[in-house]
Amino acid sequence: MTQQSMVRVQDIYKFIDLIAPFETAESWDNVGLLIGDYYAPAEKILLALDLTEEVVTEAIEGKFELIVTHHPIIFTGVKTITTEDRIGRLLLKLIQHKISVIAAHTNIDRSFEFGINHTIAEHYHLQSKEPLNALHKFGIIGELSEDLSIKDFIQRTKSIFEINCIKLANIDTERYTRMIHTVAISSGASSDFIEDAIAMNADIFITADLKYHEAQTVIGTELILVDVGHLKVKASS
Repeated sequence: MTQQSMVRVQDIYKFIDLIAPFETAESWDNVGLLIGDYYAPAEKILLALDLTEEVVTEAIEGKFELIVTHHPIIFTGVKTITTEDRIGRLLLKLIQHKISVIAAHTNIDRSFEFGINHTIAEHYHLQSKEPLNALHKFGIIGELSEDLSIKDFIQRTKSIFEINCIKLANIDTERYTRMIHTVAISSGASSDFIEDAIAMNADIFITADLKYHEAQTVIGTELILVDVGHLKVKASS
């Protein structure tokens, strides 16, 4: 490949910025190029949810030049980079092997047409999709092409997210027999948008990391909450 046609880190950065502008990330977030050089080659790219030891090892062994993660490895201020702590060891390995890292977090959450919520909505085959929160552009709400019972909806959800168990809130015998038509989705910890799901008459709201008092806010409403979790863990043998 010629020097002129080589894909570089900045090319991947610009592509992500086109579909999920980094400037749309929350002010507390840390997105963009976190490690590396904009002009370094990026012919081989590894995608990951988190930058774990396993991901770094795979990148090194597979000779990947760029890792694109959802959750940023550097989130708060880093005062030292040493082998004395986990983050320091990971950062040193990446730097030593000249592997760049880009994080796309709340900017990709916010992307209506290309983000995580869009992908989840596609798995449910939602129709008539629109932003759940029009002001902040978070989440998606839409209609199932065919209404599902709670039981069938739960089974589909487990299959989509490849999980064995989910948490439900505001579910009782009467609601368990109800059919699901309108579905609201907001990836990550999105309890802030429960009120939006209620206001838009969603039957069910899929999110993660729900706390006790957040789940209590739907009591007295028709909205069912579904917490699918915010991390993926390997089952021990």
